[in-house]
Amino acid sequence: MKITDSPLCLKHALPKMPTQDENEEGRVMVGMTSNYNDLNKSQSTVWKHVRPLLLKAMQDVETTDSNNCFRVADLGCATGGNSIAPLSFISEQISNTRSADCALDVYLGDLPQNAWSSVVATVTPESITKNGKRSAKNTFVSMVGRSFYEVCTPPASLDLSYSLVAVHWMKSYAGDLPSGLYATDPMHVPDLDLLQAWRDAGAKDFLVFTNARHRELKRGGFFIGAIAAPKDNGHFPWSMVGLPLIKAITSRVAPEVSAPCVLPCCWRTEADVRAGFPSELWDVRACEFHQTKDPVREQFERGEMTPAEYGKSVIESFKAVCHPTCEAALSKSLDRKEVEKLLEESYFDCIDTIAADPEQYNLDVSFWYVLARKK
Repeated sequence: MKITDSPLCLKHALPKMPTQDENEEGRVMVGMTSNYNDLNKSQSTVWKHVRPLLLKAMQDVETTDSNNCFRVADLGCATGGNSIAPLSFISEQISNTRSADCALDVYLGDLPQNAWSSVVATVTPESITKNGKRSAKNTFVSMVGRSFYEVCTPPASLDLSYSLVAVHWMKSYAGDLPSGLYATDPMHVPDLDLLQAWRDAGAKDFLVFTNARHRELKRGGFFIGAIAAPKDNGHFPWSMVGLPLIKAITSRVAPEVSAPCVLPCCWRTEADVRAGFPSELWDVRACEFHQTKDPVREQFERGEMTPAEYGKSVIESFKAVCHPTCEAALSKSLDRKEVEKLLEESYFDCIDTIAADPEQYNLDVSFWYVLARKK
């Protein structure tokens, strides 16, 4: 099974935009929809586990800057909603540990096709400094439309970088999936050779990712990551939702049409995560597992929505992340109107399926939370 690199990769000062042919031939992951901030609630819950690691990093970071500037990168910012809390916290800690005039220089990285207008409106010097402890005039925000599998800032320029809910999206492509959507879940990929090819690609991609972070950081700088993992019950976050969707799609189209509809998502074990931080390059200060409830699920369990309302909310959250990728893949064989009709009918089927047995479907998330210092 041959593994090829997708030129799209995933989530950062704008490179040459790929041609349409490159989009069709290689790209496997497309950016989030512009309403991601409003529809995806489960991923925002990671903040309570990230905060203590970020505090430790801010307290222990050893780097200094002769220009009195602290530089940080958020890699995989999507539409910006989940960036405000960590950046506001970093701003507050700068006011506690550094001189009053220390500047904060922020790099927000994501795909070139990201909904950048949403980012610009959401992540501003004013929103980062709304606690009033630092001046917005001394806070600077830049957008970096380049994959985080590339080096996204000048070498040895960052004091801190983080990627909280993004690096499970892969750069490489290891083959079409005739039986599912999610590339490293055995429920979606029963072919063991194909499953292993995707997992090997995921391991390679993760090392490419961490090597890029190592190059960007100053010596003594820190990286923080929330890295997707299997849940306590052995299931993979979101992939249960993908099963009724692929069933609905394949009931309507031929296998060769649905097989390229791949969500290149890699969930990693602790061993997988630690392999990405070689001891000669990194000092891993923390590697903790946490599973977090989906806020919409909690609403449903409190009786605040009906099963049908819950099913619709789950599918809307799924669409905010995955719809553009599914749409692009299916458009290789079908025209856009056919794709829109196919997906909308399939989503409708999924709402009924989820409503009939809501216990089987939820958007709880589980991650390894990593704090690593560059040696």
